[in-house]
Amino acid sequence: MKSPELRKELSELTLHKRGIRINLQLPLIESEDEITLRSWEQLRDRLLALHLCCLAAQPEQQADLNNLITKHNLQHILSAQEQAWITHQQQPAALPDFAMHCHYALHFLQWATGLQPAPGMPDRAERLADLSLTHHLFETTNSPASAPAALRLRSKSELLDWADLLYRLHWSVRHAHITNKPTPGRLHAASVLAWHQAANWLIAYDNEDDWDQVSTETGG
Repeated sequence: MKSPELRKELSELTLHKRGIRINLQLPLIESEDEITLRSWEQLRDRLLALHLCCLAAQPEQQADLNNLITKHNLQHILSAQEQAWITHQQQPAALPDFAMHCHYALHFLQWATGLQPAPGMPDRAERLADLSLTHHLFETTNSPASAPAALRLRSKSELLDWADLLYRLHWSVRHAHITNKPTPGRLHAASVLAWHQAANWLIAYDNEDDWDQVSTETGG
């Protein structure tokens, strides 16, 4: 089992290799013994909620979106912000910030649940979720037993590796913003935020179940 101290050291090594400022005062994050990962049903519902929000950004998908929500009775899986987005949105020509955030978070969760082999790094605005990877999960809503077969959650160790790294990456992004400096290490700030939220949700950080309220704090 990897210790929190080793995990912090490895994260800082990654930052160093990318030329990112390291805050040595940032504390350790939780150990594997201190966290409980999300249930299969929670994982599936969160993937589907983000998938629906991504569809909502595409005017040509409105009929499919409404049909999916009604057919599978999915209103309850949406957070308050997601419900507002889907029901009261104004459609611009390009994906708005909220939909982009959902895409980035969904991309990370698709990796975390074994739907894609590698997440890459949060350094590209174009690193969007592949909706074809999660569309089949709608068929599991009436068959809970099929969810574990569809999703293979990564280990606590892998998820904590990312939670620790994203915590430190996010601090560097916020510090650069506060000090009016360019975002470091070729990072994409919006992706770092979305991945950090997704990682903290996966490990049930602060025991927060409301997706909208999942903390991405970076205070030392």
